[in-house]
Amino acid sequence: MSLLRTAVLAAALATSLVTAACGTPARPAAAPEPAAPSPASSTAPASNIRQPESNDLVTENSHEGARAFLFHYFDLTAYALQTGDTEVLLGHLDGAAAEAERAGRISAVYEEGGWILGGQPKVKNVLITSPEGAGGAVSALIPVNPGEYSAFGADGNVREHRPFSPDGTIYTASVKYADGAWKITSLEETPGAELPE
Repeated sequence: MSLLRTAVLAAALATSLVTAACGTPARPAAAPEPAAPSPASSTAPASNIRQPESNDLVTENSHEGARAFLFHYFDLTAYALQTGDTEVLLGHLDGAAAEAERAGRISAVYEEGGWILGGQPKVKNVLITSPEGAGGAVSALIPVNPGEYSAFGADGNVREHRPFSPDGTIYTASVKYADGAWKITSLEETPGAELPE
């Protein structure tokens, strides 16, 4: 009996020694913190830019929903200018040929190894011009101050430059609501449009 007890104690001691030698079980490594966003400069493109988040109002079928959607779309435009990711814009279009062309120009800069500095639109307001209850179709005028814009080629040389204009510009937008989401059917720069009082 004492021989059996000695064997059991020896086995338990050996197990505890092995456990002590190996240390406590390792905790799973925490997910690494995302790198901080870095804006573009005249020598390098932006990096680690996060896509703007949406909210519930953006998908609401109302004038306020259309207004929130258009604000969000211009935030996505700023994101696309910094990253070259125009899929986020194209996914919100239904027609809107002029806007699709603009997205294509942004994408082309990045596909050729270049980048864009600035140009992010600062939306001053979204003014709904269609009457309430227009059946899911809404028109709006959007006064915007685009920032100074420079498109760089892969060699780091400026390919296109537009200075900041303190007067800004006005976009005319048409959007429609279908299948739980707003889509842009037309979005064009119309600097001569008169804003409602």
